[in-house]
Amino acid sequence: MELPYEMYDESKYLETIGDYVHVGENSIIEAASIGNNVYIGRNCVVGRFAIIKDCVIIKDNTVVAPNTVIPSFSLVSGGPPSVIIDTLPESAMDQLESRAKSYYMKFTPK
Repeated sequence: MELPYEMYDESKYLETIGDYVHVGENSIIEAASIGNNVYIGRNCVVGRFAIIKDCVIIKDNTVVAPNTVIPSFSLVSGGPPSVIIDTLPESAMDQLESRAKSYYMKFTPK
């Protein structure tokens, strides 16, 4: 019997996570792609196949709906569905990178 649709196979899809990404406590991430210099706060849910571009801040308790694309330099809050509440300055990329590096330093052996 041939089905009129293609069956979804989760094993075909890989999640990619960029450099300098911070994921807060109790957050659930099912995104297809997370770019570089991304901060995801506490108690967030990022739905299936969401795409988060570079340099994004997702505030605490935010719910990003499945299949959402969040553009670069966005400050996101609320949900469901989440909304872009502001645009980040270009300097945010350096700030997010240094924040992630300082966090990583807490876990390196001395």
